[in-house]
Amino acid sequence: MLECRIRKKLGEFALDLDFTAEQGITALMGASGSGKSMTLRCVAGVERPDEGEITLDGVRLFDSGRKINLPPQRRNTGFLFQDYALFPNMTALQNIMTGARGKPRRERARAAEELAEAFHITPHLKKYPYQLSGGEKQRAALARCLAASPDILMLDEPFSALDSHLRWELELEMAEVFKRFRKTVLYVSHNRDEVYRLCDSIIILNGGRNEAGGKKWELFKRPRTVQAARLTGCKNIFEFEGRLIGIRANYIVPAHLAKPRDMVFPFELITEIEDAFTYILMVRVDGLPPLRWEMTKEKREKLRELPQKLAFPQEHILLLDRR
Repeated sequence: MLECRIRKKLGEFALDLDFTAEQGITALMGASGSGKSMTLRCVAGVERPDEGEITLDGVRLFDSGRKINLPPQRRNTGFLFQDYALFPNMTALQNIMTGARGKPRRERARAAEELAEAFHITPHLKKYPYQLSGGEKQRAALARCLAASPDILMLDEPFSALDSHLRWELELEMAEVFKRFRKTVLYVSHNRDEVYRLCDSIIILNGGRNEAGGKKWELFKRPRTVQAARLTGCKNIFEFEGRLIGIRANYIVPAHLAKPRDMVFPFELITEIEDAFTYILMVRVDGLPPLRWEMTKEKREKLRELPQKLAFPQEHILLLDRR
């Protein structure tokens, strides 16, 4: 388990965190500049907080009050950087071996070869980073992280530089890695769908603070804040009768399906967009900003004639705080 209570000032930006990440995969989500990557760097010891404490499985990695600040090599963290940070003057095999520091060379080589086989890069072990594809670089970098048998694995946007087909292939491999790892994982991503497929819990960062968090489906059902609602995919957020509320685009229904306590509104269709598997209807309701209403193609086919009114089911209305 990771416990992180730190503060760090960087010019006008201030990181002020207080969170716990237990065994399993915890996603850090937030807008660009919210402090996600800086959080990982502080845990890894690459950056030093101004004050606070970082504890991993009962071991204090950082404690400003007790003057403890373990160097990165003593923290036993596995950190996969966005650019993978492979050593350009080393082969893939040599890069992986650097992860198993402190062990005899023969043992390091054997561990590297076993990991290379697990990550399907054995044919590329003699290549240098410039000779590797994006996927091969990622596999080599992840193998290097795991070669150290780290106590925590941290990944910073691991798929951001890859095309969609390769992303999916590597995501499946990553899911298997996480199953075998059985320790704490911190996972930074902007991709909501990726996070919901891979992760167990989510921490929402906003302006350097962790403003919401919890198990992923609990947070999806009750995001509590505007930022949490947006990052978990809510497209419709607006003020209504003094309250900020949200409704997910695929939870809007035609009025004839409404229940007694549901909110019902007459609407006007602005435009209709056919997506690969859905229809997106942009609609106008008096007093509200344009709303996004999504439905499957099958549902749209059954609803050939749009009703005059739509409804927000009571159980799907999100009551939100501004922070």
